[in-house]
Amino acid sequence: MSENVTHTAALDDCFRLMLTSDEVCEAFKEVGRTQRAFARLGGVTRSGDRFTVQLLTDFRVRWKGRRPEDRLEPKLGFVLGWLCHRAADRQMKPVFREAEPGHSESPSECSVYHDAFLFREVYAGGKEGPYRPGMFEEGPAGAEDLFRTLLQRALVGLHTFIPDREDVEGWLGRLFALQQGFEVDLKRYAAAISRPDPEKVRRFITAVNFYDAGEPIIAAARGIQRGEPVTAGQVREVTRIEARSHYAQALRTGYGYLRAASDFFAGDMSPEALRERLDVGRPGRDGKGV
Repeated sequence: MSENVTHTAALDDCFRLMLTSDEVCEAFKEVGRTQRAFARLGGVTRSGDRFTVQLLTDFRVRWKGRRPEDRLEPKLGFVLGWLCHRAADRQMKPVFREAEPGHSESPSECSVYHDAFLFREVYAGGKEGPYRPGMFEEGPAGAEDLFRTLLQRALVGLHTFIPDREDVEGWLGRLFALQQGFEVDLKRYAAAISRPDPEKVRRFITAVNFYDAGEPIIAAARGIQRGEPVTAGQVREVTRIEARSHYAQALRTGYGYLRAASDFFAGDMSPEALRERLDVGRPGRDGKGV
């Protein structure tokens, strides 16, 4: 569950900017329009830095001659989701470490409050998809909606929903533990959304400057979401302005990764140059791994 809403919001906002931009190739826009659900799954999946350059290199060669059975469109969408996930992680993991040094609980309370904030701010308390109103409420109905929404992420964690033939009982145990973890997380998310602790809001949202609705890149993303006339020129401008809040920095980085990948996909950039622009192998903002 950890950071699910934050990662999904960052992906959705980066895609909004990408689809409005005139700096991103049409192939990326195509999958951004048609493969959002699968891209969101990539947006909550770890370890993208190990595979994204390799996959983009392969897809670039095969794209023009692709066949329907290759399913390259959803695969490319998943990779774009991975890029947005890495951008959010590189920005936010250091914030969790700084805001809660030495914390042992997973997910961290900081990440829970970030998710709760974005659930309200970006998804209007579930009125905007892919979430639903009441899905974080305590009780059978809310828990059922939550588990349905997050089951896809669970499947990625388990790698497959086919039982482990060598250890069926162990597989069942892991699945049960995962379900139990969702139920525990649900209570924490419900409290952060419906009964937020003012001190935790100050500590995890305000004091760290998590989100500033007035920043140009965030304002542009919300404007696109509301159907307001945001132009490609405005996207170009706001993505070059230095961002201050952490969420704005995550969007700026994520859009930059999408743009770099687009330049690679539509041109003759080398894989080594792409790795450089995607910060592959580099530590996060605080000098540590992500």
